[in-house]
Amino acid sequence: MTNTSISTDDTIKFIRIYIICRILYLIIFSIGIIGNIFNLIVFFRKKFRSNSCSIYFIAYSINNFMNLTIGLFLWSLTLGFNFDLEYKSLIYCKIRRYVTHINFLLSLCLLTMASINRYARVRQAQLTQHCHWYILFCTQRTTYIIIISTILFCLIANIHIPLFFQIDQGECYAQMGTYRVLFDVFFLIFYAICPPIIMVAVNIATVVYIRRIRRLVHPTVSRREYHLIFLVIVHSISNLILTLPYTINKFIYYTFENPTPSERNKLINDVTLLIAFMNPGLSFFLYTLTTSSFRREFFRAWKDLLVKINFYHS
Repeated sequence: MTNTSISTDDTIKFIRIYIICRILYLIIFSIGIIGNIFNLIVFFRKKFRSNSCSIYFIAYSINNFMNLTIGLFLWSLTLGFNFDLEYKSLIYCKIRRYVTHINFLLSLCLLTMASINRYARVRQAQLTQHCHWYILFCTQRTTYIIIISTILFCLIANIHIPLFFQIDQGECYAQMGTYRVLFDVFFLIFYAICPPIIMVAVNIATVVYIRRIRRLVHPTVSRREYHLIFLVIVHSISNLILTLPYTINKFIYYTFENPTPSERNKLINDVTLLIAFMNPGLSFFLYTLTTSSFRREFFRAWKDLLVKINFYHS
């Protein structure tokens, strides 16, 4: 039984390190970097950048570069290539964990604000009693203020990480005791519970009011606006599906597991992390598959690029 257990652990360790951490992590990282460049090209085009919701997606795509680099790429080097600076340098441990949690929370907050933005746009189209507030909320100036405020919120909300994280038993995580319990609860509430609940509630309300607008055949919501609403809803759903397994497993992994987790538990943790990073890594393909206006603008961008290349070479 002991030899069989050792053999199984070796197999799991090989799959975890060589297949998941070395190969799959770097594939998602490479695809994600290229995909988010494409996202920025499309959302910076004239037809999109004038829309306040597109500004949230621009900020989200920019944040994805840091999320994928500091969160996934460096983690791949640590787990897959024995780049163990995180387990040796306390400063590196604190900074990387701080920035990673900021990026993760900022992604959730930006998607949440994009959902609220689309809800406000739909309510604005109904010409309700408080229409002027919805109009103000959807202006570009307000959007920039909200994004800056959201970044500051994420910086402040995670300020405890560089203060109380430490290297213990070869792992960089929250120090043992009361803080670890509080941090796990904080992570569960701010990362796994609040943003998904808000997004689901707001998106349901948005769909309800969209149906009312369509019955009234209201002309103030364009087809592109509907596409952005659909894009936000689909992305919110995918974010919920891809992120929840990691956040829940992380809470269980660090709260209820033994101080020295088994290879099987490490594998589950690394797989759920891979799934979570599919959200920023595969966002371009999600937008392309679900939204025809995004798809058309992407092809037009390539067409314009080819025209410019031919012009310079002619």
